[in-house]
Amino acid sequence: MAETQEGPAYKRLADELRTQIARGDLPVGAALPSASQLMKDHTVSTTVVRDALKILRNEGLVYGQPGKAVYVRATPEESAVERKSLDELTQGFQQLEERVSGLSTPADTAAVDELREEMAELRRSVAVLQAQLIELYGRVGQPYPRDKAPLKTDAAPDHSRRAVGG
Repeated sequence: MAETQEGPAYKRLADELRTQIARGDLPVGAALPSASQLMKDHTVSTTVVRDALKILRNEGLVYGQPGKAVYVRATPEESAVERKSLDELTQGFQQLEERVSGLSTPADTAAVDELREEMAELRRSVAVLQAQLIELYGRVGQPYPRDKAPLKTDAAPDHSRRAVGG
C-alpha cells in the first residue's frame, strides 16, 4: 500500500482488500490473510485491521469464523446487487404503505384488491430473496442474521383491511 494515499489507514486497508476481492486475488470463499499478517504487510495496528474488516463486513464482502479466519463472502458487485434488490423491495413497501395510508374509506374495492395483490407479490419476492440469502449464508457456514432487518408480518395489525370492512 502506497504511503502517498490519503485518508485514514483503516479506509486505505479496506480499499486495498476490496480491490483484491474485486480482482479475484481473494476469491469468494477464500480466507483473508490473518490480522497479524495484514498488520505486518501494511505496517498498521490491530485497530486499523479491525476497523478495515468492519467496513468490509458491513458491506457484506466478508464474514468471520470465530477462532478461525475471515473469509470472502461476496464480490463488491454481488454485494451491490443484493443491496439494490433489498433497497428496491424496501422502496416498494414504502410506496405501498403510503398508498394504503391514503385510503381512509375506499370507495372502490377494486383498488384495495389491487393493493392486496401488490402486497402479496412483494411478500413472495421477499420470501424468495430471503430463501436465497439463507442458502448463501448456509453455504458459507454462517447463521442467517434474522434480527438485522425485521419485516412486518401478517401478525402485525393491518389497518387497510379494517377500513374495508367498516
